[in-house]
Amino acid sequence: MKRLSIKRKHSKRLSKKGYWAGYKRGREQGSRLGQASFGKVFEGVSIIIPSYNQLHRLRTCIDRIEENTSCPHEIIVVDCGSTDGTRTYLLRKSIAVRYALLQKDIHLTGSLNQGLMMAKGTTIVVLDPNALVTPDWLDRLLECLHSDPRIGVVGPVTNGPFGEQQIEAPYTNENEARLFAISHNVSNPAAWRETKSLAGFCLLLSRETLEKTGYWDEGCHSGQEADADWLLRVRLLGTRLAIAGDAFIHCTESDRDTAYASPQTTGEGGLMEESSRNRSFFVRKWGDADKLLHSLKFGTAAELDSQISPTKSRHVSAATFYPIGALVQGPSGAIYRLEPGGRRLLHGVRDAGGEDVAPVRVSQLDLMALPLVPKPEVTIPGDYDPVNEISPLASLVPEEAVPVLAAPELENMPVLPTLNIPAQRMRWIEVLYVEGGQLYQIGNGWKRSFLTPYAAMSWLAADYRIRLVSPGDLSDLAEEQPIIAPPVLHGHL
Repeated sequence: MKRLSIKRKHSKRLSKKGYWAGYKRGREQGSRLGQASFGKVFEGVSIIIPSYNQLHRLRTCIDRIEENTSCPHEIIVVDCGSTDGTRTYLLRKSIAVRYALLQKDIHLTGSLNQGLMMAKGTTIVVLDPNALVTPDWLDRLLECLHSDPRIGVVGPVTNGPFGEQQIEAPYTNENEARLFAISHNVSNPAAWRETKSLAGFCLLLSRETLEKTGYWDEGCHSGQEADADWLLRVRLLGTRLAIAGDAFIHCTESDRDTAYASPQTTGEGGLMEESSRNRSFFVRKWGDADKLLHSLKFGTAAELDSQISPTKSRHVSAATFYPIGALVQGPSGAIYRLEPGGRRLLHGVRDAGGEDVAPVRVSQLDLMALPLVPKPEVTIPGDYDPVNEISPLASLVPEEAVPVLAAPELENMPVLPTLNIPAQRMRWIEVLYVEGGQLYQIGNGWKRSFLTPYAAMSWLAADYRIRLVSPGDLSDLAEEQPIIAPPVLHGHL
């Protein structure tokens, strides 16, 4: 009996050892296949659904997609630590659905970005689990998107209270929505119209639009404001938004953020406190967004491209609005210097991110939008003179002068004695704005303003020397596109 027990234990050890050996081989093989397929796309649509504790709605949403979508597509669900059985459901649907299971502290925007990174379609749909698609929904959206190369994002009409996208829906329950949609979703280009804003319950975008605009900003605390932030960047690039009036989708909830109450939106103060904080972030980042768009006076990306002389970029992207000469760091840890129309890989950066060099974190999409400059790589010297405030940027590529930061001389601006202390430097930048001044990056005959103090802080402007220039000399410089803040990213994107 004892000998039999020993054999059983030995058999269990071998079985367990074999399991982990197989697991390791499978993981290695999956990693190799993933690396080999990275960057490859297919002629189809990636449908991304962020999810958190909405198993019933998620199951219904996926069922409707499978019933009503004839175009080639893939379904990607990104779950943020649901506790209602969503993970078990996704494991069972693993053949039909690609998914990512994230930690519960990941916010809606972070899960959406994860899905965007996984997407392999030439077009992408961002879909709320409370949105139930109907027959021919995707055909109508794609038809509108491909009708004009200037259109980059399209949204459907719905029964929900979503501004311009709401229409009168003559039915009383969810079961009748399908019959209404069958008669409504008939190709009708006359029903397409351009718009300045779209609700985020369903967005169809081209991959090119995503690659130029970048990921959603995870600094936002609600889905609505994150959508508004991303769509503002789309419009900033001269790309147009459209409503496909012949594509109807039924919505089961009127408030996206209430329906998708992520773990970060709970606690004292509730959603009202969260929404108030996020609106404050949006205004702090963009200031007067309508004034910004009006001041650029563009209608297409080509028209915007003609305005951008400092960068001389052939392909406009969100990175076009980043400061020239800034040091940026991608998810791999490599550090680049932003050049006119491109990026340059740097070597020899000592203690990158420390006192000598402080690169700003940007996404892989931002980096890929800028071609690698085909010039000899440079080395950043490690010497930094805190007394004279000589930045390492000043020693880069002598034949190409790095644009400097400048501010107007203001008589009533308080004088801070020791500006080499970061806290006082930051305070000085804030004072410039409060007193009616403006922080610029200036080059050979041009100037670019930091859109807001938040943008200046995001690019670590307080770490570098700021030259005071007379208002007259500043007015003689041509005004070029402003400098905006990069999106906040918490993941490896």
